[in-house]
Formats: sequence, structure tokens, C-alpha cells
Amino acid sequence: MAAATGPEGGPATTPGAGLPPGVVERFVDAGGVRFRMLSGGAGSAAPVLLLHGWPTWAEVWLRVVGKLGARHPWIAVDLPCQNRSSLLPGTDRTLTAYRRAIDAFVDSLEFPRFAIVGNSMGGTLAAMAAVDRPERISRLVLLDAAGLTPKLPSRTARMYLPFLIPCFFRAPGPGSVRKLLSKAVFYDPRFADAMWVSSMVAGWRPKDRRRALMATAFALRRPDASVASALGQIRVPSLVISGREDVQFSWQSAEQASRRIPGAEFSALEGAGHFPMVEKPVETADLLSKFLDRP
Repeated sequence: MAAATGPEGGPATTPGAGLPPGVVERFVDAGGVRFRMLSGGAGSAAPVLLLHGWPTWAEVWLRVVGKLGARHPWIAVDLPCQNRSSLLPGTDRTLTAYRRAIDAFVDSLEFPRFAIVGNSMGGTLAAMAAVDRPERISRLVLLDAAGLTPKLPSRTARMYLPFLIPCFFRAPGPGSVRKLLSKAVFYDPRFADAMWVSSMVAGWRPKDRRRALMATAFALRRPDASVASALGQIRVPSLVISGREDVQFSWQSAEQASRRIPGAEFSALEGAGHFPMVEKPVETADLLSKFLDRP
């Protein structure tokens, strides 16, 4: 099946649309989780691990890795409880539980050292991995990362509550999903298209997945979901990127966080919301390439 394309061309960033040539899907067991991951790239430069945000999937990176893969082998993983990775073991859905699972996944990788790039909740987990496994992480990129402030911003919680509360009783429908994507995620409403809406609706339909996603969302308000106090412990070259129009986590708060990471750089992307790798993939890939390829 030929891969579908997104609003501005290039591979689709949602599951089920077909994978581009050269992208391989496989599964690996680590930390009690069966991780589904995509991989590709044929370059000889440092490998890159990509962690998506809540509640999405590995495909969000497909339009970025088209450029990165020319020099870097890469892996994009479905986080536990999301898309086709299994649920976390037991009932714990805190960021501490996710942290343990990602540490186990990092330990399972065959690469001795690699760069790690994380968006939103994936950015929180990437920062945690840089603290927990500094001998494995060569560079760190935080892309509109969650957890850079001591508490989840109240405006972010207010954006999600109207979506989450009805999920206690029923799966969200297309209208609810489209409203969330348009108001909280994408700056350009064209990206809240039928493929994104249908993929999220399908992901929230199974009751066990919906419960896990909701528990994770509420766990993002817990103290262990913040890495603000640990930023000074990061000792790898780091880049913090923020979409200038991100309404969940402001670019100003991301810039302030970058100052607490020793030697970190900061860059803002114009015309991008919470998912710059989807809305501005060329610009995001350029920033990543320049940083990752620097001697």
C-alpha cells in the first residue's frame, strides 16, 4: 500500500496510512512492555532515538526523519500505553513508571551511544533518560517538552479537562478530538485533518487504552512529571526548541528552562504550535541536523 501524504505533502504523520520506503516496523520487549518502533536511516553519523508526546505515535516523526536519515540511523518508538506498544505492567501510569520503562528500552538498544529527541511528554522522558543514562546519551533535544516547569501550567490543564472528563463515560468522538487538536495542539487548523481525527478516535476507543491514556494525562500534574529541578544535572550537549505559537507550554518558559541546562542552546520556530515536527518539519529537521551534526 502506498503511503498517504499530509496537508503539505510528504509522508502522513498518522498510523495506518502506510509507511514510506525504507522505514521498518518491529517490536522489542523491555521493562515489561512490548514496544513497537519504526526505524530507518542509512547514515554513519550518531543514531537518534525519537520519543513522541501524549497521546500520539511514532509516525509523528516521519516527515523529519526523511532528512535526518540521510546521515543518522534513527528509531521512533510508540510510548507504552499508546498506539501499538503494550500497556505498562500493573496499574501504575505515573511518569515514574514511564521513566522505568524508557530506561529499560534504552538499555535494550544495540547502539552504545545515541542522541535522544523528545516532544511534549516524550521530552520529559528524554530529559529523564539524559539524567539516568548519561553514558548512553550523546546529545539531547527537547521539542516543546512538558515537565520543564515545576507544575503543569494551569492553562494547559484547562484546555484538556473538557476533553478528558467526558472520557470517563464514553470514548471521544470526531468533534471533540478535532476541537482539542485545533485549540491545544496545532497552530494551523489544516493539520487537524480527517486522518489525525480518525487516528485519535480509534486510539481512544478501546476501554483499557482509554483508561490508561486518561490516567497518564492526570499523572502529568504530579510532582514526578516535572524535570525542572533536574535540569542542572544534564551534562550532555542540549538543544531546547519551542514552537512560537505553542499554547500549552510557552516559548518563554522553554527558553528559561534552557538556561538551567549547562551550555544548552535555545531556538523558537515561527508558525508552529505544540508539534513543530508535524507543522514545520523542514525547519525542525534543519535545526536538528545542524545541532546533531556539529562536531
